[in-house]
Amino acid sequence: MNRGPISQFIEHHYRHFNSAALMDAAKGYEKHLDEGGKMMITLAGAMSTAELGISLA
Repeated sequence: MNRGPISQFIEHHYRHFNSAALMDAAKGYEKHLDEGGKMMITLAGAMSTAELGISLA
């Protein structure tokens, strides 16, 4: 599978210690979606909600 630039960056730079958990989570999320799974995003807090809302828009 061809990976996009963000996935390529993460695979190259996020290999060790705690950052490896991000890679494990990303692969697990991708597998979950490939198997037809869904993801629900919940938001809490005024500023975090506003900032994430901008990202999701």
